[in-house]
Amino acid sequence: MQLASVVFYGRLGEQALAMFNLEGDLEQWRDARVLDCPGGPGSLSARLRGLVGEVVAVDPLYALPEQELERRALADLERTMAGLRSSAALRPDFDLEACREEHIQALQAFLEDRRHHPQHYRNASLPELPFPDQSFDLVLSGHLLFAYAPLRDGGLSSSDDFDLAWHRQALSELCRVSRHAVRLYPAHTIERVARRHPYAVSLLAELPPGWRGTFCSSRYDQGHDGCTDSLQLERIGVPKSEST
Repeated sequence: MQLASVVFYGRLGEQALAMFNLEGDLEQWRDARVLDCPGGPGSLSARLRGLVGEVVAVDPLYALPEQELERRALADLERTMAGLRSSAALRPDFDLEACREEHIQALQAFLEDRRHHPQHYRNASLPELPFPDQSFDLVLSGHLLFAYAPLRDGGLSSSDDFDLAWHRQALSELCRVSRHAVRLYPAHTIERVARRHPYAVSLLAELPPGWRGTFCSSRYDQGHDGCTDSLQLERIGVPKSEST
């Protein structure tokens, strides 16, 4: 499967918690400021609201009015589902109809939460974010880095817009705005038998000063076998009592 551009495509908050290994880890972030970048039409912000100190989502399409956001999300969902139905990258047992329904549920939860908390949905995009240094305690980034690398490098993009140089800038920016931690998913290639993404390996070896990272298994299942890791980064020397 290949995509010419990033699709406006969201997931349920519960799925995002599994992606980022946050299911049993929320208590330590109860007072934290959390950034979801990019948020897309997903319900992670709605799921986290009230469980953490504050949650902000950013996406370049948040500048659109609600009806246009919904139209774009549904169009991108159907286009993506059509591509996945003919994709050799998914296991035959992966339930695409259930997946489609989950995305629709996520979209509806997103629209409702944005309606009630518009100030927490910001029009912005990587590799430059409109936030001061260390604005957030925890930064989450799902299905942009690594997923949209060029096809030849294990991603979905038919262009070279999201090459290693772009990833280097984007990851540096995510670290800049985080006071304590950055979590990314996927850190693997998008293929039937996934492998650790070569960009993720390269970037882990050249993290900004003061950061360390590790690959972690993820319970989230998007239809691949093999290595389906996430990548977790932590700023060194920041006491948890001060970060949350």
